[in-house]
Amino acid sequence: MSKDLKEYVCVDPVKHNGVRVLPDQPIWLSQKEAKSLLNCNAIAVPALGIETSEPELTELEKVLAVIPDVISNKDNLTGTGAPSTAALTEAVGFDVSAELRNEAWSAYQAAQGTE
Repeated sequence: MSKDLKEYVCVDPVKHNGVRVLPDQPIWLSQKEAKSLLNCNAIAVPALGIETSEPELTELEKVLAVIPDVISNKDNLTGTGAPSTAALTEAVGFDVSAELRNEAWSAYQAAQGTE
C-alpha cells in the first residue's frame, strides 16, 4: 500500500476504483481523493485506538443495505420485479447467488410491508 494513502471510514456507500465500500468499512485514499468525500461527509477519519464492538455485517445484511440503491434503477430489475443478481453483485462487491438475492428480497419486502 502506498505511503501517501490514509485510512478513512465510510459513512455512506462509496464506489472507489470500481469497488463499492459500505458504511462503517475502511477505505484507503490519498488526501486528494479524500477531500471531496470528507467535505460531503461520505467518509470520516477513524477514531484512534477505539475498537468497535459491532460485528462485521453478514452477506445478507450487506445485500439488504444496497437494495434501495439497486432498485432505484429500473434496469436492475428482473421480469418479476426483484433486483438482478448481477446488479447486487456489483453493488456489494461479492457474488450474490439467486438464493441469497431471494432471501434478501423477501426480507426487504417484508420490512417495507410489500410482501
